[in-house]
Amino acid sequence: MSVKELISNHDGRLSTTATIQFFGFVAAVGVMLYSVYMDKAYVPELFSTFLFACVGTAATKGVANALQRTGDRGRRTEEQ
Repeated sequence: MSVKELISNHDGRLSTTATIQFFGFVAAVGVMLYSVYMDKAYVPELFSTFLFACVGTAATKGVANALQRTGDRGRRTEEQ
């Protein structure tokens, strides 16, 4: 998998949302690794916040896609 696949849509165009999510993830990993390296006291809270953000992003994206598919089916039924 290339970086281009991580930040583009299925049609190959650059996705603003995917780009922001990808580089946000990279920045958060950098901050977390630096905090572990510096032996900061807040590392457990930082890790749990990072975990919630990753899971939350995937969950909300899945729900949004499911709702979009449901809406598409409803429109196709009305058109027929």
